[in-house]
Amino acid sequence: MSAAAGIAPLGNYPALRRCGPWLFVSGMSARQADGSVPGDAARQTRLVIEKIRAALAAEGADLSHCVSLSCYLVDMADFAAYNAAYAEFFPDLSGPARTTVAVHQLPHPDMRVEITATACLLEDC
Repeated sequence: MSAAAGIAPLGNYPALRRCGPWLFVSGMSARQADGSVPGDAARQTRLVIEKIRAALAAEGADLSHCVSLSCYLVDMADFAAYNAAYAEFFPDLSGPARTTVAVHQLPHPDMRVEITATACLLEDC
C-alpha cells in the first residue's frame, strides 16, 4: 500500500489492485498506524472514505471514478450516522452503487465500519 493511502493491510493482499481500467480497493477501515481505531461510526466513515480517496489517487483516480461500494457495519444502529457521513462525499444519486450490510465483527473491537470500492478509469463508467 502506498504511504499516501495509509497503513499497510493486516494480511498478505494489496490495498488496491488494478486490472485494465478497473481499480479494486480492498476493505478499508479507520485503523491508524499505531493500531488504534478512533471515533464513532460517522468519524470512521469519513476516515475510511479518505483512505479510499488516497488509494485511488495513487492510480490517478478520485472518488468520482467509484462505480460500486460495499459497506460493512458492525451495528445497524450506526446506519444513520454512517449514512450522513457518506453523503458528505457522495451527496446525490450520481455516486456509486452501494450495498450496506451488518456483520458480526471486524478485525479490531473498536472498528464500526469497513468499505471496499470498485472504480473505473473509463469516461463512460
